[in-house]
Amino acid sequence: MIDSLHIQNFLTFEDLNISNLSRINLIGGKNNSGKTALLEAIRILCAGGDFGVINDILKNRQSFVEGNPNSYDALFHRSRLVDSKSILRLNDFLFERNLEESDKVESYFIINKNSKSQLQASQVLTTYPRDNSIFISFEAQFNELNALWEKVVLTPKEDKVVEILQKTVTPNLQRIDVGTDKVRVRLSDVVNPIPLGTLGDGVQRILHIALGLVNAQNSMLLIDEIELGLHYSVLEKLWEMIFYYAQKWNIQVFATTHSQDAIKSFEYIAAREENLSEAQFIRLQIGRNGENEGIIYDGEALSSMLDLALEVR
Repeated sequence: MIDSLHIQNFLTFEDLNISNLSRINLIGGKNNSGKTALLEAIRILCAGGDFGVINDILKNRQSFVEGNPNSYDALFHRSRLVDSKSILRLNDFLFERNLEESDKVESYFIINKNSKSQLQASQVLTTYPRDNSIFISFEAQFNELNALWEKVVLTPKEDKVVEILQKTVTPNLQRIDVGTDKVRVRLSDVVNPIPLGTLGDGVQRILHIALGLVNAQNSMLLIDEIELGLHYSVLEKLWEMIFYYAQKWNIQVFATTHSQDAIKSFEYIAAREENLSEAQFIRLQIGRNGENEGIIYDGEALSSMLDLALEVR
């Protein structure tokens, strides 16, 4: 697990230091406070700075031009782009940007574990990301779901996916079939298979998170806007599954939210005796002096915050 996180000059973060991370971390904050950026920082860190992962993040942000090293300017905090030399830091991963004033040519170096290598323009390709974590975006594409399914189909993990869906939204679910462009399910009270979409948009979101859980054993699960498409009554059951399997399978979870319902249901499950030491809520904000802050609420502090109706978004 990642115990602490120090981010410098990355996207919205000029300098953010979170000294204590838990097994299950729910992240909130106002728009543009850096919730998604925090997940992306962890994703890059877990991948050891893999360029396929970095390029995928830039593509999702519509900031990537294949073959153009200047695409990586988008990774740096805007205040540092005026410097001729600046360094992006994600814990022990460093990414250095140099601007040679003579001809305005930029070069990039990775400095990680005492090694230093220069990025060549030929390397700026949309290569397949080699993730060491599972990242579920708020607008996850079907091919991402399909790729996760291919790793569990016809294995005992497939049964766990079915179990998670049964315990959260569809008790009568018996089987799942993920094709190239659609998902079909078999229900105990329906003769023929039916499209998953007929059960509601939230069911596919649950399926994606369930596949993320079973594929993240001994690793990280990153979920952007966990509440997307889900009714508040489902969120409590979903958190139950996340807490149970995160502890059983040694998974560290980072999830973002805009939803008070997601936070309240998270706090309800986190307050159980077996979960008390496993979870916390992190509110990202800009301090009075303009600095990035990650304020941690756990245990009674989180309950008190919700009782007082303090702003968490």
